Amino acid sequence: MLGCICQMGVQEGGPGQLIARHGPQAHVCVHSCLGGACRPCSDAELLLAACTSDFVIHGIIHGVTHDVELQESVITVVAARVLRQTPPLFQAGRSGDQGLTSIRTPLRCGVHPGPGTFLFMGWSRFGEARLGCAPRFQEFRRAYEAARAAHLHPCEVALH
Repeated sequence: MLGCICQMGVQEGGPGQLIARHGPQAHVCVHSCLGGACRPCSDAELLLAACTSDFVIHGIIHGVTHDVELQESVITVVAARVLRQTPPLFQAGRSGDQGLTSIRTPLRCGVHPGPGTFLFMGWSRFGEARLGCAPRFQEFRRAYEAARAAHLHPCEVALH
């Protein structure tokens, strides 16, 4: 399952800011590409992705480029904190190019840069990071803490 920030149903909310228009989840900027269509991820999908992904990275979007020939978008991410990774793809840091890495997603998902911190989760394919889900960090924290309080969290995630 590949995740992405979907162009359909998303409007610009200021310089590069993403606002998803999906009813009661209007504050969620997380989507999955299933069967070629983008849709918002459920809280359960986010929690499962945090447990099963090859990497879980807390960071910010530095930039996004689109490769029409490969039909991919490349999200350049500054990794502030690496929560989990197998194999090692990322280094945390904030100065210079340290902590700067790329995550790929299908072009059809229409990824655009947005402000704030995100929790990037996904898989490694042939040594390249592929996006699974990328919720805003606060949105993931809300879902995780609600699941934890209800004793429904599928695994422990060190958010602090």
